[in-house]
Amino acid sequence: MSYMMCRLIISIFLFFTLLLAACQQDVATSPTAQIEILDIQVTSQPGPAPTLEPYVFKTSEPGTVSIHGLLNVVDPMVMLPDPNDAIFLVPLELEGAGPATIPTFVVGEVPQADVDERNGEFMFTNIQPGRYAVIVLTISGSQIPARTFFDGNLAIIAVEDSDRGDTIELGDLSLP
Repeated sequence: MSYMMCRLIISIFLFFTLLLAACQQDVATSPTAQIEILDIQVTSQPGPAPTLEPYVFKTSEPGTVSIHGLLNVVDPMVMLPDPNDAIFLVPLELEGAGPATIPTFVVGEVPQADVDERNGEFMFTNIQPGRYAVIVLTISGSQIPARTFFDGNLAIIAVEDSDRGDTIELGDLSLP
C-alpha cells in the first residue's frame, strides 16, 4: 500500500473516531458498559533502521530534458493526489502566463511524471524547451497547480534550449 493511501486511511480512521467520541457526549450519563484501555508499548530492536530500496526513475532520451522534484501534500484532509502518478507538466502558450491562463489538460496529452509514491519524489523525462506549469490531479479530479514549498509561488518552469541533456531540479513543491 502506498504511503499516500496509508495516510488517507489513517486520516479517515481518526476522523470517524473523533466523530464517534463527539456523539458519545449525548448518551445518558450512567455507563452501560466498562471499557478497559490497555497501555501498549512499542519497542524497537537495536540496529540500523531498515532502508528503502532506491526508486529507479526513467531516463530521458538524448537531446531532451529531465525535471526532478518532490511533492509535499500540506493538508491531506483537504486534497490528496490521485494515486496514479498524478503530477503533470502542462504547456503554457503565452509569455508571462500565470494562474488565470493555465489551461486544463487531458491525461495522456501532456507529460506525466514518474512518481515514487512512497515519498512524493517525481521525474519528468523527454521534455522539450518551452514554458510549463506543474499541475497535480487530485482524487476528486481537480487540476491544482503545484506551488514552490518555501515561497508559495506557482511552479512554472522555463525549459531553455541550452537545458537539453540536463536535469532541472525543482526542489520541494507543495499541494496546495
